[in-house]
Amino acid sequence: MSIQNSNLTILGIDPGYDRIGWAINKGLGSKPEVINFGCIQTNKEDSIFDRYQDIELQLQKIISQYKPDVLAIETLFFSKNKTTALKVSEARGVILSCCTRNKLNIYEYHPNQIKLTVTGNGQANKAAVEKMIRLQLDIPSVKIIDDAIDAIGIAMTHAILKR
Repeated sequence: MSIQNSNLTILGIDPGYDRIGWAINKGLGSKPEVINFGCIQTNKEDSIFDRYQDIELQLQKIISQYKPDVLAIETLFFSKNKTTALKVSEARGVILSCCTRNKLNIYEYHPNQIKLTVTGNGQANKAAVEKMIRLQLDIPSVKIIDDAIDAIGIAMTHAILKR
């Protein structure tokens, strides 16, 4: 694929099943342009399978609208709650399937790699990550759900590491 660096559109995803953070960044380097971001929120009253279908439908709308070239997604790290980890893993499979079907190149980044790239500290806390993202990308101090901030950071990591 021959895409000029300045035109590369990156879809950053912070995977989950209840709420999935997403961000669209354009360009490579330390200051990619943030085009849009948000969260896919599933309904807690729906069955888990209906929630997976909702993730697929909403993600397809995002892909159709922004036509990203690549997916940058956080790798899973497993917590103590195995039930949650399994649901997130299954939702991640739905996300990867949708992006593969749309012919996106897929890149995975470990949480510590994202923190290191964004803040210079692989052990940074969420507040430090958000502060550096806002400073580096000139994002106003409006309230942003942390899943969307994480997705911006994931897309930013790809932009920096693949420049």
